[in-house]
Amino acid sequence: MTVNKRFSEPPWKWRRPFPYLLRPLGWLYGLGMEGRNFLYNHGLMKIHKLSVPVIAIGNLTVGGTGKTPLTIEVVKGMLKRNPTLRIGILSRGYKGKQSGNWVVSDGAHIRMGVQQSGDEPLLMARSLPGVKVFVGADRVAVGRKAVARYPLDVLVLDDAFQHRRLFRDLNILAVDGEKGLEGRRVLPAGPLREFASNARRASCLVVTRGNKKQLLPDIKHYCVPGIPVFQAELTVSAVREGVSGENISSQSLSGKSVWGVCGIAHPGAFLETLKGLGVKITGFTAFPDHHFYTPRELAEVAEKMKAAGEDMAVVTTEKDWVKWEKSGPFPRVFVISVRMAFINEEEVYGFIEAFVYNKQGR
Repeated sequence: MTVNKRFSEPPWKWRRPFPYLLRPLGWLYGLGMEGRNFLYNHGLMKIHKLSVPVIAIGNLTVGGTGKTPLTIEVVKGMLKRNPTLRIGILSRGYKGKQSGNWVVSDGAHIRMGVQQSGDEPLLMARSLPGVKVFVGADRVAVGRKAVARYPLDVLVLDDAFQHRRLFRDLNILAVDGEKGLEGRRVLPAGPLREFASNARRASCLVVTRGNKKQLLPDIKHYCVPGIPVFQAELTVSAVREGVSGENISSQSLSGKSVWGVCGIAHPGAFLETLKGLGVKITGFTAFPDHHFYTPRELAEVAEKMKAAGEDMAVVTTEKDWVKWEKSGPFPRVFVISVRMAFINEEEVYGFIEAFVYNKQGR
């Protein structure tokens, strides 16, 4: 198998002793975040409340804990229990160029392309028909406009654990059960966005991969006593032929020669997913997370596939496919969709609804 990485490893994974030299910078960054949190915690920086309950979903680490699939699953689960619930999603829209636009989907029509919205907001809009999706760097301003223009019962913030300006009734913290806190080191010495002690802001934990029993002694030390912990698993929910959009069975890929292409935070997780599908992986090309592909980059992958001398298809993620579905040079593309499935969803949604309907903490 040929593996090509079109990006550099993060600095905390470079050869020793460089990661150790970054530790003072990590402490400085972490202390800066602590100062910011102190200002919010003591009312010296204002936290704004909206007129509807707010649920925030986020993590402590940089990328890769399945926040977007988790957001989609939470919204789907709430609608399954109450189909009349009017839900909006508000995202930062990372790498999107909104240019004043802030409505990705009004629930009936998608009103932005991927270049404007960013990949994850468009993916959420496509995955959740009927749900309104908004983007904007100033989430207080966009949140206010959203509840003023649209009749909403609840607003969900995607990737917002560190976004303190908007008050949230429920703070869902996603944690990768395999990676955990990865040494508890803060950027750039490690993947943490702030010190692990800030897990105390979480209303509940969702362990998104691995065995939560191995993770809990580490992270629960930083959480409030008795915090609920839920388990979720990222599973393949659908496979479709990219060009036609036709759904196929995942078993039909078994034994096929493929070349994997992705631009996600942890490409190794996608590689393991492909192995689980039983495909023959001839090559694998990984780009940075949220990468916007150029025609030249895709053409280079096509050339590598041709040089391999096998009849094969490209396999990619749904998040990647939204960015080059009309421009790829590949005659055959298979798109993998994933779902974050809760182990005990009745318990999860009962907990969520207690905050949404009773507005605890408001």
